[in-house]
Amino acid sequence: MKLASAFLGLLGLALVLHWPPLAQAATDVRLASAEVSLTGPWQFSFGNDPQWAMPQFDDRSWERIDLTPLAGAHDGDVGLSNYVPGWTAHGHAGRWGHAWYRMRLHWSVPEGAQPVLIGPTLVDDAYEIFWNGKKIGGVGDFSADPPRAFSTHPVLYKLPESASSGDAVVAIHVYLQQSNVSASEAGGVHVAPILAESNAGHARLLTQWWQTFWGYVVEVIEPVFLVGLALYALSLRSISLPDRFWTRVALALISIALLRFNQAVSAWTEIESLKTYDVVRSVVLGPLTLGTWVIAWNSWVSPPDRRIDRFAMALAVLAAIAALVGQHVEIVRVASRLALLALFVWVAWHIVRHGRGRTFALITMLTTGVAMFAEEINTIGVPGIWFPFGVGVSRSQYALSVAIPLLAVLFHFRATRRLAERRI
Repeated sequence: MKLASAFLGLLGLALVLHWPPLAQAATDVRLASAEVSLTGPWQFSFGNDPQWAMPQFDDRSWERIDLTPLAGAHDGDVGLSNYVPGWTAHGHAGRWGHAWYRMRLHWSVPEGAQPVLIGPTLVDDAYEIFWNGKKIGGVGDFSADPPRAFSTHPVLYKLPESASSGDAVVAIHVYLQQSNVSASEAGGVHVAPILAESNAGHARLLTQWWQTFWGYVVEVIEPVFLVGLALYALSLRSISLPDRFWTRVALALISIALLRFNQAVSAWTEIESLKTYDVVRSVVLGPLTLGTWVIAWNSWVSPPDRRIDRFAMALAVLAAIAALVGQHVEIVRVASRLALLALFVWVAWHIVRHGRGRTFALITMLTTGVAMFAEEINTIGVPGIWFPFGVGVSRSQYALSVAIPLLAVLFHFRATRRLAERRI
């Protein structure tokens, strides 16, 4: 018995010596975050003072604002993620002009890594960003008065840091144009900037650019087809009887193609400021598109009603002048567009009474009307943008995707009929 007890004791001692103890301390494993969204809270104030960029400025009396988005939140245009409403939705309706955001932070990255800052991907309407009092970039020209604003696009800023950790004050100076103050969620930063390690930052920048690209790529694809249709229409003039429809519809197609394509140019580049974009859209291409399409569809019936042509041109010019003058005569611009819509409906009735192939022509005409009169359709509460696969697609884009093949078929039928009449 004693021998058995001794044997069991030696076996237990061996197990204790050779088996890892259950109470051994766990290995310390730390995973550093590759990127952090700077959602705040931020100190916020209206006004403009260059001293507000300095790290020593005391901002404790400022308002606090949080840029943390709701789960799944995105903007109402192209579907940019992590969207938050602007200051208009936070008790500052009607406020426009200059404002500042400030945040104090202690940052760190893995040893040997380089920190970078990804700018906010959506700001109303211009911004410049400072790191410890030094301007590192922005989107917009603050040397002008008022500042020139451009569509916000993804930008990565290199920081003047060589250490792996430190303290910083990030300050963002923003400017909202008075023309945009009426939007229900306008004002300031809508997507928080991101502090990241260099490799992660470049990967995030690429993701943001892809999101911006897909949001506007349709505005390039559809204009290509529209211009192709215009060339097709012009080519049909030589094989059919003299027909003004071809020249007029070609001009209408080119007008709407330029109108749509200009949105991609504004979103992807800084070729034109937001003010220039508004002039091109509201003063030039918008009224031109409405007028030329009314005239084109009026030419579907032979002979066209010349009075409609004259009224359409006069109303398009009036709408352009009203848009150029500005908000003081906004009612004139709205009334001019409504009158053009009434002319469009009158032309449709004219086709019903006298046009050939009226059913197919009216269906095609309806799709072009939905694409052109988006502003008027919005007033009756019809949604303007849908988000299939997380990317915003506008009602006008859907309408044009249907109108393009319908127009191609319509042109073929008209040319075939005209050719037959010519042979007779």
